Amino acid sequence: MIFYRLRSFIVGVLLLAAGGGCLPGCQKQDSLEVTYHREYYPLAPGHYITYQVDSIQYSFSENPDTYVRDTIRYQLKEIITDTFYDNENELNYRLELYRRSDTLSAFSTWKIWYVKADDYNVQKTEDDIRFIKLIFPPKENESWNGNLYVPQTDIYRIFRNWNYTYSNVHEPYIAGGLNFDSTLTVLQVDDEDLIEKTLRREVYAKNIGMVYQEWEYLTKQKVQLNWQNGPENGFRIRMKAIDWN
Repeated sequence: MIFYRLRSFIVGVLLLAAGGGCLPGCQKQDSLEVTYHREYYPLAPGHYITYQVDSIQYSFSENPDTYVRDTIRYQLKEIITDTFYDNENELNYRLELYRRSDTLSAFSTWKIWYVKADDYNVQKTEDDIRFIKLIFPPKENESWNGNLYVPQTDIYRIFRNWNYTYSNVHEPYIAGGLNFDSTLTVLQVDDEDLIEKTLRREVYAKNIGMVYQEWEYLTKQKVQLNWQNGPENGFRIRMKAIDWN
């Protein structure tokens, strides 16, 4: 009789647990809510960001022996203009890029890029190359393969072995005299050896999007030269947000 009573008690406990019930004296725990912080990359038609872009192109030729350093400054405006569904039936945002030399000039159409996002990441297609820009929710020191969709052919070798990593998550940031209360930084790559250097870093501000980018790809043959003054080929690019809505 005791055995049957004990068995009935155990079965009752199992059924109670399976049904989400609670034994006397215990407290039922609420399910954890996850905050994804997708507002670091707001997506809505009409949203735009304007950047001041400073670019330096380096080139060197031994025949004839010439070294060229070409500096270009311009403003770039990214604006979300439309939406559409791709062949995977996922919502995409059309991103139109406009360019002008300075504030006294008119913007002219430059490129068309695309962005799509879900609960877990943001994917941006730039010049037909798709990058996983952010993952959600952002966490300090978390890493991911942001170049997962980049082709592995030699023409794209510059994008190999990148390891995107979060830092300064939800921290304030100052750029170009502008203060941003809550930002996160994505270090996409920071590699160098005696003859090659690759760096790309982006900063995103809550409710705005990307507010800063630095991108370098530099090469040299004279190993005694430093990277500040001695690159023979490659580029340096800095983008700083100056206007947005």
